[in-house]
Amino acid sequence: MQQRIIIRDVERILCNKVANPKEMDSKDFEILKCLRSDSRVSMGAIAEKLGISKATVSRRLSRMEKEGIITGYSVDINPSKLGLMRALLSIEVIGSSVNTVIAEIRVFPEVSAIYKSFGDQNIVVELLTSSVDSLYELIQDKFLSIPNIYNVEVDILVEKIEIDPNSDIKMYYRDLH
Repeated sequence: MQQRIIIRDVERILCNKVANPKEMDSKDFEILKCLRSDSRVSMGAIAEKLGISKATVSRRLSRMEKEGIITGYSVDINPSKLGLMRALLSIEVIGSSVNTVIAEIRVFPEVSAIYKSFGDQNIVVELLTSSVDSLYELIQDKFLSIPNIYNVEVDILVEKIEIDPNSDIKMYYRDLH
């Protein structure tokens, strides 16, 4: 019985869809794809491409922003061109709240993201450093000095191979039909 409750909780967390699927249609998904490929594209260009009015694009964007579907507009930066390397630390926490450990980790300037996870590790930390030596020092001097961090596994990311940046949009839309 306990396992079933955990599975439901995981499904609830992973499938937390804020938007009402009945309010989203193919035009909304096409707008999202346009913005995903170029967040600087004009509403007029989106409207022309989709065969709808600029006002319609504006209303739909405003609604998706209000509903939290669109949370921001960003620029992709290649850290290696800035002399930085990206790494993932998978961290096992024992004897403490995961949130307590996250509170200590989030102040490190090298940290770009923290993920809570299910599995052998409780936290996955994405970070940037200038070298393998600086990564080693960061782990030894900062991460391993945090109480209740039991194990740290390191993966240095060498290359990102983008397969389908719109897979989330496609899966969500597919599940509606």
